[in-house]
Amino acid sequence: MSNELEDFIRDNREAFDSRMPDPSVLDRIHAEMAGKQKKQSIVISIRTVRWAAACLVVLAGLGAFWILNKPVTETAVIAKAETPVVKDTPAAVAPETSQPAETNNAAIVAESDIRTRKENNAAIRREQKQVLFAGLNDMSSSSERLNAAMKAYQFKDTDKEIVNALVKTMNTDPNTNVRLAALDALSRFHREPYVKQQLVASLSKQKDPMVQIELIQVLTKMKQTTIIKELEKITKDENTIKAVKDQAYSGIYTLGS
Repeated sequence: MSNELEDFIRDNREAFDSRMPDPSVLDRIHAEMAGKQKKQSIVISIRTVRWAAACLVVLAGLGAFWILNKPVTETAVIAKAETPVVKDTPAAVAPETSQPAETNNAAIVAESDIRTRKENNAAIRREQKQVLFAGLNDMSSSSERLNAAMKAYQFKDTDKEIVNALVKTMNTDPNTNVRLAALDALSRFHREPYVKQQLVASLSKQKDPMVQIELIQVLTKMKQTTIIKELEKITKDENTIKAVKDQAYSGIYTLGS
């Protein structure tokens, strides 16, 4: 079909080119073209309006942003300009920290703790001494006195009251074992001058052979040369048993060499 149409147009081209269209047709064509141009111009106008409106919106937004931010900037500048510059003034020095106060509080607390511990130790010490004295003076039970004298050996330090109580027990208690326990407790503190003095003085008072032998041994180990004369008396005493004299001779030899 298309080949026949092409052949027809080619055979009658001259007739198509020479013929003029009807004037009414041309008028209609022109009218339609004018309408299309008018519509196109309207479309262009609408686009222009839209672009203009968009530009106005953008400009309005920029103007509002500038207006809103301008006072803040001016205020910041004014505040910065009004802020005084402080140089090397006492007010510019950093405030002192509370460390000294905290240190003082800690020192006060530590001192209070030390004082409390000392008071507690003193109270414990008083209680221990009372128990010791009560035990050493309990003449109804030699076992209680022996137990008290043995506990006295566990004391870390001593004082004159404790020393005097033990010396009394060592010199006068009717039980030999109690007296030996008191001597053993005193020997723990033999480096103290007062204890040395009381042990040396006790040698001339002792009549119990067991206590005499033990006391001579303790004083000899302490290198108490002042007891040599007392040892010589013991060796010459006819009432002294041979075991005590032998220990006295041994002490004289050790201390005199």
